[in-house]
Parts: sequence; structure tokens; C-alpha cells
Amino acid sequence: MRVGLVGQMKILWICGSQIVGGAERATIQVLALLRERLHPVGVLLPATSPVNGAVEGMAWAVHTARLGGSRDLLSIAAITRAVRAFGPQVVLVTTPNEWLWSCVVPRRLLGARLILARHMTLRLPTRVRRLANLRADAVIAVSESVRANLLGRPGIREDLIRVIRNPVRFKVQDEIPRCQARASIRRSMGLPEPGRWIGFFGGNDPQKGIGDLMTAARWIRSQGLHLNLLVCGRPHREQGRTVAEWAADAGLGPCTHYLAHVEDMERALRAVDVVVIATHSSLGEGLPLTALEAMACGTPVIGYGVGGIREAIGAHEEGGLLAKPDDPADLARVLQRVFSERELGARVARRALEWARAQFDPARAVDEYERLFLSLTGS
Repeated sequence: MRVGLVGQMKILWICGSQIVGGAERATIQVLALLRERLHPVGVLLPATSPVNGAVEGMAWAVHTARLGGSRDLLSIAAITRAVRAFGPQVVLVTTPNEWLWSCVVPRRLLGARLILARHMTLRLPTRVRRLANLRADAVIAVSESVRANLLGRPGIREDLIRVIRNPVRFKVQDEIPRCQARASIRRSMGLPEPGRWIGFFGGNDPQKGIGDLMTAARWIRSQGLHLNLLVCGRPHREQGRTVAEWAADAGLGPCTHYLAHVEDMERALRAVDVVVIATHSSLGEGLPLTALEAMACGTPVIGYGVGGIREAIGAHEEGGLLAKPDDPADLARVLQRVFSERELGARVARRALEWARAQFDPARAVDEYERLFLSLTGS
């Protein structure tokens, strides 16, 4: 266990999310590593949020409240109560509505340095940006794409923004898995062995690109390749069609295997021959955690060349291969290359292991968080 650079800081994380997504998983990882360095960590979450289960064993104190939307003034009182109860030196806020309400809390009541973190490239409301400029001590952007978005007019002051990339959760492998190892993992998951496998972890969300994946996979199968799809991700009922309906519409029902939420992401990522990140540009992906984790597992990644996806993979394809944004035909072309060009997938995966080690190391990320917090608190 490494002790913090200079003494202890009490850190309160405020998160209004109702899902455990990539932003929440990355934040929990960083805070868990900070706790290993003896910095006490507390959290303020909605009482009904599944994030409560995810922070078990990590947080010293868990505060729950009715954190509502952008019009819920009761959030101000909830934040103030949690701050008084935990007494942090640093308040870290990762969701937009809570950005707003934490900025409204008077400094004398907050009594801590306020750090806002942003994981998406979607544009924040003007009033949120203005309040952040006036009230935040620092703003963390998880990628250069997020930073560029925050600077757009009316922008957040450049001197407030620090770029700290999210780390990978898994140990970066020394070697890529052999074909036999991938087949063995598939058997352990109850999946059929024959054929090539594409992994997709966006569930049935159209903006995550399931329709693009189905279009690309249908074209590849029409070329005679024995292809299977492993689709993971919690179902989103409000998104309309289920995974089974998407697959049936594309004529891919028999070769599509949907596992919904998977606890062991590392095993699922190592089971497939390639992972596809087909998130649409309209969603504003900041730095997709699935891409980082696939690279660390030694599985080739293909993603749309937009925003945070391009940054995760690398502008020069250091960590994977890029397809034209929102273009299923080009996605099919790149997938076909991986499946038809001998050794291409292995070369891409080996290159990605080095890229993941160099760019997304957890120790480096937590060092940067710790240095920032210490510089602001004067510890």
C-alpha cells in the first residue's frame, strides 16, 4: 500500500447517476486507489442508484439523498448536509445537475475545494458553464476531446481545466490470447466455438451503434464468413427494439448471443476476436472505457473515428483501427480487413497492449488526481 504524497485528504464524491456506466466505474477505480493511499473517501448518491452497491467496501461514509434534476432545489440541502457530516477537504462532482447545485452552495457552507469532472463531449447548459467558471477550483476533462468541448463558447476558463485520462481497470496483459484460449473462454461461457466473434457492449441502445453493427455484420456474413456476435449491456426499454429484434430484422438471430449485463468484463472481452465501438457522434463519447479495457486484454478494437473514441484508439491507430464516423459500410470494410488479412488482428492487439500501458496506466492517473487535490488544498 502506498501512502499519499503528503498526509491525508478527505474526499467527498457527489454523483447523481442512476446507472453504473463507464464514468462511474472509472471514478470508483480512482477513488479506491486514493483510499489505498490512506485518503478517506465519502460519497453522496441518490438513494435508489445502483452506484450504492458498486461503492461497497470503497467508501468510508455513504450518504444518500433525493438528488433530483436540474430544478430540484432540495439537492442544495442534501449536499450541504453531506459536507457537514463528512467534513471533506475536496468535493469531486461528476454529474451535470450536481455540478449546478454544488456550485450554488455558498463557499462558507461547502468549506472545501470544489472539483468538477466531465466524461462526455455533449455541450453543457450555458448556466452550468458560467457557474463552473465562477465557483469551481478545477475542472477535470477525461480527454482532449472533452477539454475542447468545455472551452467552446461560452467556455470554461482554460486555466481551470486539467486533462486526466481515465485508466484501465485490468492489468495490461503481457501477451495477446491465443485462439485456443479464446475458444476455451467461450466454452466456459456456454457459447458455441466455431466461427469468428465480434464483441459489442452497448446493449440495444441505437446511439451506441447496435444498428450499425448489425448492418456491418450482415454484409460480412453475405461474403461467406462464419460470424457470431456477442452482445452485452443492460437492456434499455425506452430505446425500443430489443437485441433479439435488432438481430431478427438483420437476419442474424441464430448467430447473435445476448448476455445482457456481465460481471466479468475481462473474460467477455478476451472471448471475442474483435471488439466494436460504434457509438454515434451525437452521443458525445468522452473516452470509452470498453475500448481501453479491450486493449488491455489483448483484443483488437475497431471504433468510429470521432471524439473520445479516436483519442482512445489514437489518431494514428496506435491502439486499434478506425472507421469513418457513423458509417456502417466503412465499419464493415475494416472488420473484413481484420478477418481476411492474416495476422492483422494480432499486430493490432500487440500494438494496443503497448498503447494501453503508455497512456492509461492506473498508477499514473491516480498520481495526477492526488497531485491536483494536494495542490488545491495545500496539504
